[in-house]
Amino acid sequence: MTPINFKASFLKTVYIPKKVSDSNYKKQEVSIVELDPKNKKDVMALAETACKWENVAPGYSSEIYNEALKTKMYPDVIAEHYYALTRQNEDYENLSADKILGLALYSEKNDIHNELNWLQVNPETNKKNSTERKYKNIGTELVNYIKQIADKPIYVQSADDAMKFYEKNSFKHIDSSYQAIMLWQG
Repeated sequence: MTPINFKASFLKTVYIPKKVSDSNYKKQEVSIVELDPKNKKDVMALAETACKWENVAPGYSSEIYNEALKTKMYPDVIAEHYYALTRQNEDYENLSADKILGLALYSEKNDIHNELNWLQVNPETNKKNSTERKYKNIGTELVNYIKQIADKPIYVQSADDAMKFYEKNSFKHIDSSYQAIMLWQG
């Protein structure tokens, strides 16, 4: 008997604003999926996404892909989850890098909190790298999903230019000497 192996598992449908004219946005249905770092197709989708995003903003997007390739040796990590927000709404076993809008790496830990290790949004859609944003709230929808499944507070070590984003998403600074360390407590 051949085992059936489903990859890039569908998790949830969410809606994000998509630009339809100069100042108007319309809600578009997108999917949150979980990728499997042991599946060649999922890792290839991460690699292709990292390559495409790197061409838009060098040094921007390779970290989640690099993490997926590493042998895990962190004794405090129980499980790691690789999430993608994608315009694709079927055929998740053949995830298209062209349709991935955001990626996140979330770790369940054997600690008092879990950790949002990485959150990256297609650089063509964020304020920093694009004069015309085709989509909004990609990172927020990924964070909202992670907050929904979290069974304990979520720790993040934010990039300096992302701290306002995390503040808007209810993360609080927990170390006054190092503002980038933030926590969401639910």
